Amino acid sequence: MKNKNVINYFKQVHADKVEYNKQMARLKELPSDYQVVYKEVQKFLWEFTAGDGMDMLPPMLELLDFFEEGAANNIPVLQLVGEDVGSFAENTLHEMQAKTRINELKRKMNERIAKKISKE
Repeated sequence: MKNKNVINYFKQVHADKVEYNKQMARLKELPSDYQVVYKEVQKFLWEFTAGDGMDMLPPMLELLDFFEEGAANNIPVLQLVGEDVGSFAENTLHEMQAKTRINELKRKMNERIAKKISKE
C-alpha cells in the first residue's frame, strides 16, 4: 500500500510539472508587460501556498486565461489589473479556492487555542 501511495504521488508530481510547463509556454506567448505582471502576481501568490504549491495550478490557470483574454482584446495590462498590482494580487489571493499557508496557519492557531483552553 505504501509503495502505491509513493508511486501515485510521483505520478501526480509529474502531471503537475507537465501542466505547469504548458502554462509557462502559454505565458511566453503574451506581451512582455503581461509576462512581467503575471510572474510578479504568481510569485506573490506562491508566498502563501501550503505544501508544494501545486494546488495553485488551477487558480494560476484561471489567471492566465484572464491575461490572455485581456491581451487578445488589446487591453494594457495595468488597465486590466489596475495600477496597484499588489492589491490585485491580494484580491486574487482572497478569491482563490486553493489551500494557502494562511489557512494552514489559522487552522494550527485554532488547534493550539482549543488544546490550551480545554486543559484549563
